[in-house]
Amino acid sequence: MKKLLLLILIITASFSAKIDSALYKGENITQYFQKIEKRINSQMAQKLKKPETITLEKSTLNKLKQLYAIKDEIKPFETISLDETDIKQKRYLKALFMLTSLQNEITRLESKEKDIQQKLFELKGNIEKTLPKDDNKSLLNNQLQYAFYKISQEKILKSLTLYTQLFTQEFKKFQQALSRVTFKEKIAKKIIKHTDKKIDAIKNKNLLLTIDKDSEAQRDTKAQREIVTKEKSIQKETDVALIKKTKAQILLSLKYLKKKNQTGFLEVTESIEDDFEALSKEQKEYYTTLLELILRFGDKRFDDASVALASTQVGFNYIKNSALLLVNKTLFVYEDKAFSIKTIMTFVFIIMIGFIIAKLYKNIVDKYRKKKRIKSLSAARLIANSGYYLIILITFFTALATIGLDMHTIFVVVGAILLWLALGLQGFISNYAMGILIKIDRSIRIGDHVELNDQIVGSVDDMDFRSITIQTGDQVRYIIPNSRFIAGEFINHSLEDNIRRLHIPFSADKNHTHEKIEESILRTLKESDVSHLQTALHRTQVIIIDINRKITRYKLLVWIKQQDNHDMPVVKSQFLQLIQKSLASLQNYATISL
Repeated sequence: MKKLLLLILIITASFSAKIDSALYKGENITQYFQKIEKRINSQMAQKLKKPETITLEKSTLNKLKQLYAIKDEIKPFETISLDETDIKQKRYLKALFMLTSLQNEITRLESKEKDIQQKLFELKGNIEKTLPKDDNKSLLNNQLQYAFYKISQEKILKSLTLYTQLFTQEFKKFQQALSRVTFKEKIAKKIIKHTDKKIDAIKNKNLLLTIDKDSEAQRDTKAQREIVTKEKSIQKETDVALIKKTKAQILLSLKYLKKKNQTGFLEVTESIEDDFEALSKEQKEYYTTLLELILRFGDKRFDDASVALASTQVGFNYIKNSALLLVNKTLFVYEDKAFSIKTIMTFVFIIMIGFIIAKLYKNIVDKYRKKKRIKSLSAARLIANSGYYLIILITFFTALATIGLDMHTIFVVVGAILLWLALGLQGFISNYAMGILIKIDRSIRIGDHVELNDQIVGSVDDMDFRSITIQTGDQVRYIIPNSRFIAGEFINHSLEDNIRRLHIPFSADKNHTHEKIEESILRTLKESDVSHLQTALHRTQVIIIDINRKITRYKLLVWIKQQDNHDMPVVKSQFLQLIQKSLASLQNYATISL
C-alpha cells in the first residue's frame, strides 16, 4: 500500500516542473550561471523563443549574477560605550538613539523578508503549474527570479541574525547602565516649558495658514505655491521644536525609571504620545520606535508595569503593537509559505464557522424530519450527513485558499490520500455502493418483514448507505452490512404484499384420524379471535408430513396479514395454544412440538 501511494505521488509530481535549486545552492553556482547563459544565447540564435522573453531572461540572469557576487556585508552601527562610573545623560540618550535605529533596521528587514517569502511562494506555485517542456513561456525566468529572491532572503536572514544579536547585547547594556546615569531633571523641565511656548506660536502660524488656504487667494497659482512653501517651513519648525521637547521628555522618563517613579513615568510617556501626532510621518515612525523601547524598558523595570501601562493610551498602543508583532511573527515555513499565529487563527476561525454552519444545517434537517415532512429516517439522515460533510469540505478548501496555501499541491496530496483511503476502505466503500443499488432495486424497504436466519427475523427499522437495521420482536436491533443483502440470501416476507402463510408443526397420536384432528383444529380456530385469513385463495389447512409407529406429524398452514403482528414467535405461540386446546378436547393427544 505504501509503495503504491508513493508511486502515485511520483507520477503526479512528474507532470509539473521542479524548482531548480542549482541556481542558488551548491558549490558550482557560477559555472551553472554560465551554462544557463549559453542555453539562452543558443535559443536566441535558433529563434526558439520570442525576443522579449530572451531579453527578460538575460536581464534577470545578470541581476542574479550581480547579487550572488556581492559579499555578505551588514550596515555598520556605532556601539556606544557605557562602561563609565558616571555616565552623562547626553551619552545615554545617544545610546538610545542607536538602539532605535538598529530596531528600525531590524523591523525593515523583517518586513522585506516577509515580502520576499510571499514572492517565493507565488513563484513556486507558478513554476509547479508549468510543464517542464513548456520552456517557451516564463519557466526559466520564474526559475531565475526564484533563485534571485532565495539568495536575497538568505542574505537578509544573515543580517537579521547579526542585528538581533547586537540589539540584544546593547539593550542589555543600556538597561544595566541606567543606575550610573546622571540626569538633569530641572534642565529637562525647563526645555519642555520653553518648547511648549514655541509650539503654541507655531500652532498660531498654522492656524493663519489654514485661513489663507480657505480664502480666495487659493485660486491664485502663485499664492498656492507660497502656501505649500509655508506649510513645509511650518512642519520643519514643528519637527525641530517637538524633537527637542521629546528628547527632554525622554530624559525625564528615564529619570523616573531610575527612581522607579511609575506615576511620573506613565504621565511623561503619555505626553510624548500626544505630541507625536504633529510630527511628520518619517519622524513619527522613528520616535514611535524609540518610545516603544522605553516602554519595554519600563515593562521590565516595574513589577506591575503591564497592568499600569494598559490603563493609559500610550500603554494600550504599546501592548497592541506588541501583540500585533507577536501574532504576525513567522512561526514556520511550509512549501515556501510563511505561517504565523494570525494565519493559523484565521484557518481555525474559518473551520469553526464551517462546523457551526454544518451543525445548524443538520439540526434544521432533523427538525424538518420530526415534523414528518420527511417520512424516511434514512433519507433524512442521508440529506443531513451529505450536506454536513459537503459544507465541511467546502469550508476546508476555503480556509486553505484564504491563508494562501497553494491549491495545486493540496489537490495532489488530497488526491493521493483519497486513493489510499479508497484502497484501504474497500469494504466500507463497497457497502456504500451496494446501499445505492438497494435503493435503486427496492428489493427491501423500511417496514418490510425480512428473515436472514432463524435468529434474525424482524422488520426493517432503518436503511442507510452503509447498513440496514432489523428490529426483532424482542426489540433487538441487528445492524447488517448492505453487502449481505446483495451477495447473500434473505427472505422478504412483504416484498409483493403483506400476506404470508405460516407453517406451524405439531404432532398427535394415532388414536384419532386426520379428518377428526383437522375438523377440531379448524373449528377451534374459527371460534377464536386470533387474526388470520380464510378465503378461497387463502384456505387454512392441516397436512400430514410424517407417520411413524407412535405418532403422526402434522403442519397447520394458516394465512396472516403481515402488519397485524411482526413478532413471529408470538404469532406461532397463539396458534400452538389453539392446537393444544383443540387436541385436548379430543383427549389422549401427544406432546406438541415445533
